[in-house]
Amino acid sequence: MIQIDLTGRILKSRYCILEKISKGGEGSVYLARDMELGTLWAVKQISADHKREAKLLRLFCHPSMPKMIDYVEKDEYCYIIMEFIQGKTLEWYISRKEFFAPERVLQMGTEIAGMLSYLHNRKPPVYYGDLKPENLMLTETGKLYLVDFGIAVFGYAKEQKICLGTVGYAAPEQYEGKVGKTSDVFALGKTLERLLGGKRWRTWISHPRLLWVLHKCCIREEKYRYTDMEAVIKALAWASRGKHGIGRQFLAGLAGAGIVLAAGGLFLYRQNQPEFLEALTKATQFYYEADFQEGSWKEQKEICQEVEEKLHRLLRIYKGEEEQKRVLLLLAANSEYQGNAEQAEFYYEQLLLYQPQCQEAYGDYGLLLWQQGEEEKSVALWKEYESMMEEEKLMEEEKLAEEKNFTDEDSLIDEKNLSDEKKLIKEKELKEEKNLNKEKDPLYEKDPLHEKMLEENGGVNLKIWENYVSLSDKKSGLEKGE
Repeated sequence: MIQIDLTGRILKSRYCILEKISKGGEGSVYLARDMELGTLWAVKQISADHKREAKLLRLFCHPSMPKMIDYVEKDEYCYIIMEFIQGKTLEWYISRKEFFAPERVLQMGTEIAGMLSYLHNRKPPVYYGDLKPENLMLTETGKLYLVDFGIAVFGYAKEQKICLGTVGYAAPEQYEGKVGKTSDVFALGKTLERLLGGKRWRTWISHPRLLWVLHKCCIREEKYRYTDMEAVIKALAWASRGKHGIGRQFLAGLAGAGIVLAAGGLFLYRQNQPEFLEALTKATQFYYEADFQEGSWKEQKEICQEVEEKLHRLLRIYKGEEEQKRVLLLLAANSEYQGNAEQAEFYYEQLLLYQPQCQEAYGDYGLLLWQQGEEEKSVALWKEYESMMEEEKLMEEEKLAEEKNFTDEDSLIDEKNLSDEKKLIKEKELKEEKNLNKEKDPLYEKDPLHEKMLEENGGVNLKIWENYVSLSDKKSGLEKGE
């Protein structure tokens, strides 16, 4: 359907369209003046087939959602006259690389979760389904608005709704035609991640709690996300209360074990085992929860022991070299946090026994020994590592040299084979040429003397041939009595 520009037109003999201010997937938005009141309104033009948005907006009364003022239906279009919000979308800031500080993201996240909670708690509930920076407007005074309800749907317990959303923000289940509270939770996490922009790694250091909240929002499986917006608001409040809930040394231990929080998820250095990744996430998520970060030392120690049991279970299930390494490094870090250096040493020794080239183990183990006052043992361990690396380097150089020799020998063999091949081809060509000359000889098959002469001379000798022809003629004349 082709949309006609409405600029200059008057709707309902009252709303004069001044200019087009935006265009979305569901329709265009215009700025209009109320000729009776002189007020500016926003007018959204949508197809009459999609007037569900108007039915939704007339039910809402929330300070962070545009109020619907009037409604006009004409021909094949309908027009929603609503509150005009002066501001820019969050996508506008992102497109200019103007990202937001973690503190501001926490604040906006709480506000957005409050808006979505309002929708979810209506009867029947309303699921927004398309949360993204483009649908959030920020005014000059810093107030956030949720706009564009074109994809929002009513939720019914036994009814499946089709609501696709936007790639990169829509939850996996939305592509199966399902949408619910946890779908909006997923989109909220993705939106807040986007607002952080390139500051994710700094956020990991300064606000690990925030990134843990975003991770839990964005888990692919619905059952592992926050169940509703009230839980998200509570989690964001917890994330706002402290920046460094976990000690820096312990965070370094987790990072050394191959686990980092970034882009809304826990990732391994190697992401080729999604099942293992999910299991490891579940085993270590207690470190980021309020019970651990705000609990007493006794409570933290009990949680560490619970984590240790889960990690031992993973050791028994996952037998891959990389998987075993990551779990053992985590066990060592967990023991260090509890102050059990002897047990941490045991895990490091076990790791080096089966994987003697594990660089992370040498580094973390050496640091632990140094902190325990065992400087000589720490230095000896590092020298052992350097010696092993030097030996490995020499072996690699020898291997490269050997490969080069093989390559040179192969080249010589190839050249010799090529020379022999050329020689054979030449001999074949000479033989074919010889056979061709034989075939052209008119007397070859008639006289064995000719064959003998050719064999003795290796081909046709003109002088001998002339003598032979002369003798042959004479012989023929005598036989005829000439």
